[in-house]
Amino acid sequence: MDKKAKSIPSGKLIWHPTIEGIAAVSGIFSLIVAGLLMINYVADQSGLPEKELIYSSQLAKQKALLTQDPQNEQLKKEIRALDYELRQDFFWRKTFSEKGKLLLLAGIAVFLLAMKKLADLQRKPHKPQTGSREPNFDATKRRQARQAVSWMGLILTVGILSLALAPKLDIPALPSDDSDASVVSVPEYPTDEEIQQNWPRFRGPGGLGISIHERAPTSWNGETGEGILWKAEVHLPGANSPIAWGDRVFISGADKKNKEVYCYSLESGDLLWRNRVENVPGNPGEVPSIMEDTGYAAPTMVCDGARVYAIFADGDLICFDFSGKRIWAKNLGAPDNVYGYASSLSSYRNLLLIQYDGGTEDDDQSVLYALEGKTGQVVWQAKRPVANTWTSPILADTANGKQFITCSEPWVIAYEPETGAELWRANLMGTDLAPSPIFAREMAFVIQPNETLFAIRCDGRGDVTETHVAWKKDCPTPDISSPVSNGEFIFLLDGAGVLTCYETQNGEMVWDHRFDDFFLTSPSIAAGWIYLVSDNGKTYRVKAAREFEQADSISTLDETIMASPAFLDGRIIIRGDKNLYCIGSN
Repeated sequence: MDKKAKSIPSGKLIWHPTIEGIAAVSGIFSLIVAGLLMINYVADQSGLPEKELIYSSQLAKQKALLTQDPQNEQLKKEIRALDYELRQDFFWRKTFSEKGKLLLLAGIAVFLLAMKKLADLQRKPHKPQTGSREPNFDATKRRQARQAVSWMGLILTVGILSLALAPKLDIPALPSDDSDASVVSVPEYPTDEEIQQNWPRFRGPGGLGISIHERAPTSWNGETGEGILWKAEVHLPGANSPIAWGDRVFISGADKKNKEVYCYSLESGDLLWRNRVENVPGNPGEVPSIMEDTGYAAPTMVCDGARVYAIFADGDLICFDFSGKRIWAKNLGAPDNVYGYASSLSSYRNLLLIQYDGGTEDDDQSVLYALEGKTGQVVWQAKRPVANTWTSPILADTANGKQFITCSEPWVIAYEPETGAELWRANLMGTDLAPSPIFAREMAFVIQPNETLFAIRCDGRGDVTETHVAWKKDCPTPDISSPVSNGEFIFLLDGAGVLTCYETQNGEMVWDHRFDDFFLTSPSIAAGWIYLVSDNGKTYRVKAAREFEQADSISTLDETIMASPAFLDGRIIIRGDKNLYCIGSN
C-alpha cells in the first residue's frame, strides 16, 4: 500500500479516487468554459465574428439590390436565409454568454468542494484493520472508481457543453413565400421615417437643415424665461451642434486636457449621463495645435437610433449606447488641418461615415471611412485627392439612389455609401472651405466662399466638371454658414448678416436683406420659416418664399451662439457657450 493510502482511513479509501476524479473533471471543465467565454468576450469587444460579419455585409448588399428590384422573389428568399443565419449567430453568442457564466460558477464550486473533501480525508491517520481481504481488492476498486468517474465526467462534460453551445433559440419563424412580409430583418439601423422624425446629425436628416415637422416655436425670451422649457449647463466648450433622438439630446465638449460626451433628457433637461473620453487605443498623447474659434470639439456627433458617436480634434473616435455604456473607441490620428478638424460625422444604415481630410491634395492624407457602427471595424475606406477642409458631408437621396457628397479643395466628390465607390467628381473648389454642400431639386449646391455658388446635377459619372454644372453664380457667398433650400429657392446667409434668395432652377437672385447682426450658425427651415440665429443669441424668422417677409418678433438668448440649432416636433434645441436650451411649450 502506498504512503498516501496509509494516511487515509480504510472506510474512506474507496472514495478518495472518486473525489480526485470529480476534482479533475470539474477543474478541466471550468478551464474549458472559461476559455470559451474569453473567446466570446474578445469577439464581442474587437468586432463581429468572421461568419457574422460576412453575413451582415451580404445581407446589406442583398437588401440594397431588393430596393432596385422589389418584386424579385428569389432575392427575397436569399435575404430571408441570410437574415435567419445572422440571427442564429447573434442569439447563439448571447445565450452562451449568459449560460456560460452559470456553468463556470457551477464548475468552480464543484472543484472547490472536491478539493475541500480531499483535504478532509487526509486529516485522520489510517489505522490498519484485521480481517481477511484479497491482496488486490483496494487497488481494483480504486481503478474501477477512477474509470467510472472518468466516463461520468466525460459524459457530463459533453452533455453540458452541448447544452451550452447549442441552446434552443427563440427565433421567429421565417415567412412563407406568400406572406405579406417580404423580408424579416433584425433592426440593424433606423428607417428613413425614423430619421426624419429626429435630428440625428449636423443640420438634421441628410445634413440639409430641413425639419419635416409642422410645429415650431415662434418666440422666446432668455431674460424672462418665456417660451423656454429648460436650461442646462454646458460643462466643456465645443462648437458642435446638438443632436436629438427620442427623449435624448447629445453634445460633446473638450478643452486641452479633457474630452467629454453628454446626454440630456429632452423632457426635463436633466443630465442623464456624462462620460469622459480617455484611454482611447492608438491615442499618441499629443494635443494638436488648433485655432481657438474651432476648439477641440468642433465636429457634431451622429446618432443611429441605438448608439451615438463623437470625434475630437486629436482623432479620438468613440461610441456609446443610450445608457452611456462605452461600446468601442479608437484613434484615427490627428489630421493635418490649419484650423483644426471640424467635419461632422454622418451615418448610413449600419455604417458610421467619416470625412477625414488633412494636408494638401498632394499629401495623400485624406480618407473617407465607413465603420461598422456596433463594432468600429472598418467596412471600407477610400483615399481622397483633396486638401483639409471645414466642410461636413451630406447624404443626398437622389433619383438614382443615395449619394454621399463631400466638398474639399479642389474636388466635389460623390460616393456610393454602401461600398465607397466613387460616382462622380467636379473640379470646382478653392481653399479655406467651411460651408457644407446641400441637395435639392436633383442638384448638389456648393459654395466657394466669397466668390461663387455652384449647382451640380447628380446623375453623372466620372469627371463631370465640364458636363454637369447646371449653373454657377458669382456673388458674395458665405464664408462659414451653409446654405438651405426648400426646393424652389436656395437661401444664403453670410457672416455680416446678408440673407440672399436665389432660384434653384437657374440661379437668378430673387431678393436680399441685411440684418443688423453677425452670424456664425447655418440657417434652417421649419414650418415654412427660415430660422436665423445670430452670434449674440437673437433668432430671426423669415418666410421661405418668393417675397421677403420677416416675422414681427425677435427671440433672444443672452449668450454667444456658434452652433446650429436642432429642430424637433414643436421644440428647438439651442447650444450657447454656457448653456443648452430647449425652446417650446408644454
